[in-house]
Formats: sequence, C-alpha cells, structure tokens
Amino acid sequence: MMMPSSETVIPTPSDRKISLKPHSSQLSILKPNVIAEPLINQWYAWSFLLSPATAARYLTESHLKVMESFIAAPQVHASAIKDPKMLGGPFIHYGPERLAEIRALLEKTRTEQQPLIELSGAIAQLEHRLTRHPAGASLEPLYAEVPELLKGYVELVYDSHNHPSLRLIEGLLYRSEYYRSASQSIMLRLGDSDSRAFVLSTPRLEEDGALQLHIPFCDPRLDALFSMRHKPGSVAEMAAALELKGVQLEQFEAFFEPSEIPSETPSDTPSDTRYRETAGVRIRYFGHACVLLESNGVSILCDPLVSYAPLPEQQDCMIRYSYADLPETIDYALITHNHQDHVMLETLLQLRHKIRHVVVPSSNKGSLIDPSLKLVLQQIGFPSVQALDELEAIPLPQGRIVSLPVLGEHGDLNIGAKNAYLIQLQGRSILCAADSNNLEPRLYEHLSHLFGPLDLLFIGMECDGAPFTWAYGPLLTQPTAHKMAQTRRLDGSNAERRSPWSISSTHNRFMSMPWAKSPGSPTSPPSNTGPIRYPSRNPIGLSPPVGSGGL
Repeated sequence: MMMPSSETVIPTPSDRKISLKPHSSQLSILKPNVIAEPLINQWYAWSFLLSPATAARYLTESHLKVMESFIAAPQVHASAIKDPKMLGGPFIHYGPERLAEIRALLEKTRTEQQPLIELSGAIAQLEHRLTRHPAGASLEPLYAEVPELLKGYVELVYDSHNHPSLRLIEGLLYRSEYYRSASQSIMLRLGDSDSRAFVLSTPRLEEDGALQLHIPFCDPRLDALFSMRHKPGSVAEMAAALELKGVQLEQFEAFFEPSEIPSETPSDTPSDTRYRETAGVRIRYFGHACVLLESNGVSILCDPLVSYAPLPEQQDCMIRYSYADLPETIDYALITHNHQDHVMLETLLQLRHKIRHVVVPSSNKGSLIDPSLKLVLQQIGFPSVQALDELEAIPLPQGRIVSLPVLGEHGDLNIGAKNAYLIQLQGRSILCAADSNNLEPRLYEHLSHLFGPLDLLFIGMECDGAPFTWAYGPLLTQPTAHKMAQTRRLDGSNAERRSPWSISSTHNRFMSMPWAKSPGSPTSPPSNTGPIRYPSRNPIGLSPPVGSGGL
C-alpha cells in the first residue's frame, strides 16, 4: 500500500501552546453540561461555511434568504418548527418576538460580509457565462471575461466530454479577503443538549447565561479551555487569557465547578487513560457514526461526534459515553465524508488538543461542490492533516488504516471526499463505512478478495435521506427541478442491499442528533447500542448496554 505523501501544513496561531498553571490550590473543571457551539456570522459552523467559495454561496443562497423569509413572515416559521415533519427545513427556531434581532443581524451581515456576497455573485456569473460558450472551443478567450473578483482565483477547464467548468484555487482564496476568521466565535452555555433545537437554519442570538467568545477557531486558547473538561486548572488564569471582565467574567465562572484531585498529583501531568492491554481491541460506540477503537496504546476515533454527559438530576436521560470517556490522546481522528454530521466542528474543536493526526478523504481539486477537507481543518488549527486517496494506507503498531472507495450518499454528484476506513489491528478487521450505499456489489467482491473477511462492520442503513439539494442546493448556480431532486437522495444502503463481503457482525448506527439531522433520517435507536469489547480470541460480545446517546 502507498503511504501518504509528506504534508504541507498551513501555519496557524495554534502552533503556539498555552499552558495554564494555577497559582492557587483551588482547581476547577468545566461542568459536564457546558455546550460549546462554534459559530460563523452567528450561524452554527460546519465545513462549507469555512471554505470561502462555499461559504459565499451558503451566505447568499441560504442564510440571507432564510432571514429575509423570517422577517417577511415570522409566524410561518413559528408554526413550521412545531411540526416534526418540518424538522431540518429552512425555518428559524425563534418566535416573532425576536424579529428585531433577526432584522439587525441581516443588516449587519449584509454590511460586514459584502466581499462574500459579491464573490457568490461572481461565481454564478462566471458559471452562467461558461454555459453559453461554444462546446469544445478554446476557453482561453474567456479569461478576459472572468469577473474581476475572481481573476487569479480560478482556472477554466473542460471535462472529457467538453463540458466547461471553473476550478477554484482554494489555497489562494484562504489567503484573500474572502476568508475572515474574525467572523468566527464560540458560544458557551449551560443546557440540556438532548433538547436542542435544529441548528443549521437558525442563527444564534444573545441569550441569558450564554457567553460568546469572539476568537477564531485556530486560537490556541481554545485548546487550553477545552482541556479543562478533564484537566483541572485555574478559572482566573483562563479568564485572564481570554481577557474577560465584569459580566462576562461572572458568566464564565458559572461554567466551572471545583475539582478535587490528590495534592501529590501535578496539575500539568494528567493520568494516562490509554487502553494498555497487550492483546485484543476495545471498541466503544459513542453514537451516530462515532466509534472509538483502542489497542495497546493506539487510539482511533472515527467521525468524532461526542455527547455531553447528562447531569445527575436528568433521571430520564439516556446514559451515554461522553468526553470523560475518551483517552488522553487520540492518535488518529478519521473523517469519512464532508457532511455536517461527520465533520462535527463542535466536537473536533473540543478535541483538538488531544488529536495527533486527522485523516480525511481527498477531494476533487478545486471543485465548488467538493471543497478540500484538508485545507479546512488546517486553517482552523489542526497541525497534522493527512488526505488519503482510495486504497492508501497508514501503518499502525500491529496493523494499519486503509481508505476504501465509497459509492452513493451524495445524490450522484461527483464528490471525491468520501472514504470508508478499514482498521486492521492485531489480526482483526473492522470497517467503518458510515453512509456508504451498496449500489454496486461487485465493488465489495473486489475488496473482499483483497482484504479477506471482516470481523465487524459499522454502517448507517435504512435511511431515505434528504434530496441532494438539501446539502448542495446553495452551491448550484442552475435551478434543479423538484422531481429530479426527489430521485437523487442523500441515502445509505437498505436491508435488501446486503454486501457480498463476509462479515462476522454488523453494527447499524442511527441518527442520534435531531438538532442537526436532515429530513428522512431515522431517530429511533437500535437495540444493540452498547459498548463493544473485542477480545483477541473470542467472538464479539456486547457488554451491558449503556446506550449510544446523542448530543
């Protein structure tokens, strides 16, 4: 297997480390129900809002339009959010009483984000011009007609069928005025994460008890802050590092609780919680598509999405794994594909201080609908990001991680950024296939021939999925017929599409995060959602179920 080439890392402020060494004996940790939401322009952050071109399109074709719709008819939105069938739709989750705030945010966005608004228009203008170009004729004369805002940021290309398109020079766009880290912030608040409203169509407004930290995602102070989920530190020193005073300081202090640790334990030397058994693989299912695999000091977290621990008084809350159940170090965080519920920035930013390497699928270079995950994560402070092509491998002690090709889930769009991961450890083979769709069984016949039988498969199934325009509509500059969108869905395999690959056990994940789900996704959990301990010489056994949980 080929090894990934050496990585070029974009320098970010997170290369600087911050170490908090409290001067008093009173140490504190973040309360388990402190929710930390990353925001961009007050909207819940995900990868398409970071890459400048996709951010521009989402701004004009989604965010501005949703706010305009709310201002025009707030009661319609208020009625829609009460209907479970409308969950995931373009409806703001506030009542008419917040109308003035939404109007103010709309005007603020139009003023501050004018460069992105103009960039979105330039992309649409250029793509429309390309559709009128004589088929197969040289594209060279069109460079003179590229909108001024895009000059030097695009290449005009043909595919093998003489269909013209633009190729974005993404790395250069990140170094232009179109990428503004000043639009990024973190909102901290105490709450019950299980009852959160749908986040992707609702901007975050000011609320009692919430504190918004106006710092970019790459800021190393976030690593120091989030390490206090498991490593006690000084609240005063952390607040000073964040330059909090007055009311903000009072709000910040409310997010912490005292921590009792042995006086002989150095505060900057946390206990090593790695799995150290010399034989066997321990597997724990954290919910949704998130799986933690550990073997003799090696830890791998696939599609990181971690729950907040329930409070003692939440008697009816599902018991689940949380941040407290993670090891001190995560050697590899694997991302299967570039959808909101698999590139979960809310979790990734809180784990950045633990993660040594992030592994992502390679995208189609410069494609508007397929932005580079590697560039996204490097830009927000992850120092080591490896992009794997199909069948590339990363060696591990007594094993390897292999990226496998994936079909489906993206509405037939030409998306390169999608991998399944075969994790081979101590003679065992575990496949994390997330939302892959068995459209072509022969693919798995080939893979089975190459890699042999599987011991365990994690996969999402029985999902109708939303029309592909739910995720990609704002990126498309040509209208899509409703009938066409309905036939092309963001769906996974169903029970009839059984893989020909020999598998000892299958674990079906479920949609455990209704606050970020797409229409058509299931919400009820399967029965076998407990942690899995995978001994080296015994068949898979489910330990006493604790539930898979959800944010």
